[in-house]
Amino acid sequence: MPVDSRFPRLPACHACYTKKVKCDNNRPKCAPCVRSGAECITLGLDGHQPVSRGYITDLEQKVRSLQSNLQDAIDDLPDDGGDSSRKRRNSTRSTYSSPNFTEGAGLSFMRPLFSDPGWRAHNPTILQNLSRSARLAEATVTPNGLPSAEDARVIFDKYLNGSHVLNPFLLRREVEDVYQRVFSGNESQSASHDLFRAFMLLATGSIQSYRRGSHQWHPYGYFLSAMQHFKSDFLSRGIQSIQDLLLVGRFGIYHHIGTSIWELTQLCIRLCIEQGLHKPPTTRKGLLQEQLERRVFWECYVIDRYSSITLDRPLAISDRDIRVLLPVDANDEELEAAEGTISDLDLFQVSPQIRSGHSELTVFFTSVRHRQITSKIHSLFQSKGPSDGAPSVTATGRIYANLYRLLDELDNWRRSNPVFENPRCLYETQDWFDLRWMRERLILVRKAMDLVPKRGNIPPRDLLSLCLQNATKVITVYCRLYGSQQMTYTRSYFQTLFTAGLSVLFYLSVTPDPDSGTVDQAMDALAQCEQGLKELGDDLPDAAQYVAVYEALYRHISHKLRQNGRWSGLASANVNSYTQLHSHHNAVENGISHTQLSGMLGEWPLPTPNSLPAGTDDSIGSQPPVPEELLSFGTLFWDDTVWNMEAGLGEYAYGNPHGIPAWDDGTFPL
Repeated sequence: MPVDSRFPRLPACHACYTKKVKCDNNRPKCAPCVRSGAECITLGLDGHQPVSRGYITDLEQKVRSLQSNLQDAIDDLPDDGGDSSRKRRNSTRSTYSSPNFTEGAGLSFMRPLFSDPGWRAHNPTILQNLSRSARLAEATVTPNGLPSAEDARVIFDKYLNGSHVLNPFLLRREVEDVYQRVFSGNESQSASHDLFRAFMLLATGSIQSYRRGSHQWHPYGYFLSAMQHFKSDFLSRGIQSIQDLLLVGRFGIYHHIGTSIWELTQLCIRLCIEQGLHKPPTTRKGLLQEQLERRVFWECYVIDRYSSITLDRPLAISDRDIRVLLPVDANDEELEAAEGTISDLDLFQVSPQIRSGHSELTVFFTSVRHRQITSKIHSLFQSKGPSDGAPSVTATGRIYANLYRLLDELDNWRRSNPVFENPRCLYETQDWFDLRWMRERLILVRKAMDLVPKRGNIPPRDLLSLCLQNATKVITVYCRLYGSQQMTYTRSYFQTLFTAGLSVLFYLSVTPDPDSGTVDQAMDALAQCEQGLKELGDDLPDAAQYVAVYEALYRHISHKLRQNGRWSGLASANVNSYTQLHSHHNAVENGISHTQLSGMLGEWPLPTPNSLPAGTDDSIGSQPPVPEELLSFGTLFWDDTVWNMEAGLGEYAYGNPHGIPAWDDGTFPL
């Protein structure tokens, strides 16, 4: 039977694909299978498990029934007749009825990169491999015991001078108290909660040392030991419960923990709301206690924005619902000294203080402001089409206006970053601020490219140039930091480098006649990216499938550029210098002026919306623009190629990877 047009396009069934005949979108069987009497099946995303079209039809009917029930429930929500009520209802409706693929997430515009028939012919199964789970290195690790007091002291200090600088959701006094109670007394008499925190601090504090070879015990072993003391009453400890979850979540950025960081942060924000941390306190509290509560809430905010935006999922709390102020710019000792003389935390903020240098929250403030900007980006670019009823003819203007306004906000954020003369850790270096700045600029430009109207299914040339600028700089700065061992590896950093490389590849594949200097710079960046991804793949074995995808695309684009005489195939001196990345990189930039800020993006001309023509059909190999119907993911035998890759990358970075079911089997109470 003909299928409702609102159902998604299905991939060709196995019989039609094998016979190379046209397969329609009918359910529960395609027309050729109805005529032949054959069973209409297709391969699952793993490339092996067959799925019948009849089974898919049953699932679609169930989904439609659930959506109808949900729509009825939304319509039954109480309505006070006000605009705010209608906005909430519309927000609820759009959140729970979003399609599988979300335009504006930042990669959908790259569909032509994967639709090249030549590339597909040489790599028929490589994208299918992305759905296969790799064996996790953590699965072979066993729990660690407590180290000696001397070794523990070193690790605790590394935590305080490293992770704590960016994520100060614990008071330094709390960290010191845990050390004293666990390592200065009888271990067997230590409280279970103290042991949990001690092992979690050891786990996070030892990551860099273990990876550099200066600590012999695997950090994941400390995490496993901590989980043995994670009791079922952990949600009853007030603000300590949130801190404990944050300890687990922050460690989960570096190692698989068997659950989704996004789900952990959703729980953290829920606990914050239950305890009223998102709004001013209703009772008088001590200065340091109120400061701690603000620090905990805003730490939850930071990690929620990062994980939610990475996964393109709803934020745990809207910015408009947050009424609590930021923490005050003060060290713990300053607040303790002011207890009894100043009764209000905000009054302390405006009182004259004598301090030389930065406070312990300086870096944290930059992180919060950074996430407030990315939250704006998420809200303005999360969906395709105007939600306010504005005509589509003005879509391009609105997208460009939002793009350049937010680029300015990111540039202002970068100019306002502090300068540390003697950085204690990565988070106080200028390269770290540069990486965060360029990464968000790249994400913002990619989101705009997703949504802006296109000619020939190619984004406008000025946006392509902006994308290339920021992608090459992300690759350069990240590879420098990683090669000099200032930065360790995480799944999130891998995602950043991988998508930056794809952005450069896409530019080269669709831009007509780029000048030779631009091509050389882009190819240098791609070579650095390949080397960086290979090294990350050695450290992250479960990332090997993505490395293979990148290498295949890189080889394909390089071959076409050489074929068409647009690239000599010779690496420049810039890429040859990559071999020196593992030497120590000690240079730290000092100030950054407005003119220097522009210069950091290289010698690229700053494009404007009207300065360059839109993309044309003169892409690499003189291929015509890809017709919209061919860009339908269902027409590719690997269904939803880019969506599955982007969703997989997000899940890989912040989701719930397979392999460690610890949080799902009842062992731990989540």
